Amino acid sequence: MTPYKTRTAKKNLREGIKKMEKTMSPAAQVRREFQLGRRPVPRYGENEHPEPLHPIVAWGRAHEALAGLRGRMTASGLDPKDVRAYIIAIHRGCPDIPNVLPLERQGEAPDERRRAVMEVLARDEVITLGVIFHQRDRGRQPMQNAFFPYYFFGLTQRDDAVLRKAAEILKEQQEPGGNLN
Repeated sequence: MTPYKTRTAKKNLREGIKKMEKTMSPAAQVRREFQLGRRPVPRYGENEHPEPLHPIVAWGRAHEALAGLRGRMTASGLDPKDVRAYIIAIHRGCPDIPNVLPLERQGEAPDERRRAVMEVLARDEVITLGVIFHQRDRGRQPMQNAFFPYYFFGLTQRDDAVLRKAAEILKEQQEPGGNLN
């Protein structure tokens, strides 16, 4: 983004933001508010991998982010069940292929789901990158599905591409009409 040079430019920017916010659905406003702020900066090189997070830390951060997003949705009068979260991890041997691990699954007890995810994340060669959220936007007609990332730490372009690839995989798996399985 080009920095504004004058007060008029800053004023025009603020007016544009206000106009944009008026046209956004409630779910889009929650999403925007949730994602506000600077993205973390990577602390490792393009051909390196981040230090693996302990599985308990990754699980906790993912659940904390999910609870935060659902809390914002509830406060905005939206259904918190319209959000799903997926932990995205890579294997050191094939760092361009995302492993998609849902935090919740229909018909599966939370302890079983936690144990299954922890089993994958506890492997030495697995590195957790972040979370992809899937949010149903009922304020748009026809109803839309939004997929967006949540970063645990700064990612390089390569790792960010893996998160985008995971989001694309999740989009392809969703049924028309926004069925959240």
